[in-house]
Amino acid sequence: MTTRRTAAVAAATLAALTFAACGGDGDDSAGPGNPGDAMLANLPSCDRVPLDEAPETDDPVDGLMLPDGARVTSVVEQGALVTVEGSIRMTPLDLRADYEGRSDVELLRVEDEVFETEVLLRAGGRRMYLRATALCADGTALMAVVGPDSEDAGLPEFQSD
Repeated sequence: MTTRRTAAVAAATLAALTFAACGGDGDDSAGPGNPGDAMLANLPSCDRVPLDEAPETDDPVDGLMLPDGARVTSVVEQGALVTVEGSIRMTPLDLRADYEGRSDVELLRVEDEVFETEVLLRAGGRRMYLRATALCADGTALMAVVGPDSEDAGLPEFQSD
């Protein structure tokens, strides 16, 4: 597990440094031909950053709306909130595009900065905040918090605020 966390920290640090060096302003949008795709391609190959070493859990979480292929590795209940961690073989930009194309969720807010995408959505009477952080060229770490559909539910705030 230490090797996995070390690789994740190294990838996140590389991502932040690359993004800062490129002078990104956070306004990149998902889509083919996006300059952000080239920046993500500079990350290490996902063969060098294992995404599927942690055991997968199948604990059901009401209101959790992750794309197909997501691996959930941790579910922690904290009162009315449930924190979920996992990974997926998608870039944060692809993840944003997936949510924008869905009809089963109401997007309340979406922001991305190429290496990280944040999503706040409503589905099934619940709200979900998701932070997706690039770990490798086409792999992303997921951290979601699901809670009541309320402005004061205690979900995390967007980092750019």
